[in-house]
Amino acid sequence: MTITESRPEAEAAHGASSVMVTAPAPPAPQGIAGWLLTADHKRIGRLYVGFSLLFALAALVIGFLLGLERISDDDLSILKAGSIGQLYSAYGIGLVFFVALPLLLGIAIAVVPLQIGARGVAFPRAAALSFWAWLVGAAVTIGAYAGDGGPFGGRTKSVSMFLAGLTVGVAGLLLAAVCVATTVLTLRAPGMTLDRVPLFSWSSMVMGTMLLATLPVLIGDLIYLYVDHRYGGTVFGSSNGIGGLAGSPDGWISWALLQPQIYLLLVPVLGFVADVAPVFARTRQQMAVPLRGVIGLAGLVGFGAWVQPMIYSGVLHTGFYKAWCIVAIVPPLAVLALTGLTMRTGRPRAGAPLVWGIAGLLIALAAVVAGAFWPFDNLHLVGSVFEQGVLELAALAAVLTGLGAMVYWGPKLYGRRVPDGPASGLAVLGLLAVALLALPNIALGFWKQPAASVGPFDINGPKALLNLLSTAGCALLFVVIVAAVLLALRAFRRGDLAGDDPWDANTLEWATSSPPPDTNFAELAVVSSPEPLLDLKMARETA
Repeated sequence: MTITESRPEAEAAHGASSVMVTAPAPPAPQGIAGWLLTADHKRIGRLYVGFSLLFALAALVIGFLLGLERISDDDLSILKAGSIGQLYSAYGIGLVFFVALPLLLGIAIAVVPLQIGARGVAFPRAAALSFWAWLVGAAVTIGAYAGDGGPFGGRTKSVSMFLAGLTVGVAGLLLAAVCVATTVLTLRAPGMTLDRVPLFSWSSMVMGTMLLATLPVLIGDLIYLYVDHRYGGTVFGSSNGIGGLAGSPDGWISWALLQPQIYLLLVPVLGFVADVAPVFARTRQQMAVPLRGVIGLAGLVGFGAWVQPMIYSGVLHTGFYKAWCIVAIVPPLAVLALTGLTMRTGRPRAGAPLVWGIAGLLIALAAVVAGAFWPFDNLHLVGSVFEQGVLELAALAAVLTGLGAMVYWGPKLYGRRVPDGPASGLAVLGLLAVALLALPNIALGFWKQPAASVGPFDINGPKALLNLLSTAGCALLFVVIVAAVLLALRAFRRGDLAGDDPWDANTLEWATSSPPPDTNFAELAVVSSPEPLLDLKMARETA
């Protein structure tokens, strides 16, 4: 059933008690077949989240090995010299395209239809196809790296395999972004105008729209590289196909791993914090209008395809590009300030989702502040581990937020809640782990430690200690993610029953049962404000 937006006069005529009822859906397949053939947005989102967290652990193992090699100036003791560049590129590509982006899109696919009162995601079979395309692309890309392919790879067929696999994976993410953005734009409940859309759904729409504008450019680059590699490498790279891919500042796809493009990963971080803050402040969102504006600005400054020619040519010192990176500081700083004002107007209470969200927001703020230094050529940060540090901050801010979203919306999807105390403790440990992992790389970048190679270099600072701290942070974050996932799995199987509205929240997803039915809502009231569930509670109290 297509849901269209009601006009204000229709709302007045029907009142908040008007409902829409749909016929029950036919029973879905059960067991493994149910997961393989599903078009249920809640299952598709959980598949994205589960596999992206699994890939996060694999990426952290790579980061741990790279960190170990960087501790000492001696000859390589763990990895081969030819594998350093490959692992470095695998680490960056993995964090963005196989961890952070699919995690955020998976959460959006699972949650956004519930937030906006939709019966499901737009193009549900396309959403399912997007997951399988992404997963197949990830598997092919990993296989290419294992066969000495990818950037800095030396085996021709494996390089072709890498380009093909990454193209398929990115195309899957693009299709998911189309589904998310279309859902928000076309399937909102009656009365839910765009200025009433919950802020997480708003941020998901902004990110999806900007991905729709940028990922096709990346896919085009990959296709051109594939064709050029197959026919002799006369335009984009060397004849063996290893030049101009990624892992260096002049790579044809490296713009997708650098600022400002990676700032798109921070947009849902801002939306998540803006959504959960009033819930734990026990008040309405007082700053919805400015928050929509700064989230939109975050999406705008995250548009990075336009800097591709500058990065490829090495011309990064233009005043406009520097100003662009400096403006990127504004959205997370503004969300932090506006969230503080919202908390002050209410009666704040502690809660694990808010702790995870604030941790992600602080890491996001660190990412944009550090990234503002990168275009200044007199600092000589290009090609150093500074780039890795900024990428880690942006991607891992998304991971922390994703874990917070699992704690916050998991009770809605599974009907049971995660223990608040242990989840809050893991959030604090996660913040510490990301700081230990990324900030030493930021510092070492100012001392010009190279990124894609390991070897002797002189600095006037504690090189071994900083690399050791980064490696320890990688290990700690691995433990935090494993512990958070195990805690959630145990809670969702045998934890305390959550009820339909365990957080005493404000938005529509908490108006339906936990877990929701196949069509999400048995009946749905006409929306008349940005907090329809809070309106319903107040109406019941005054009745």
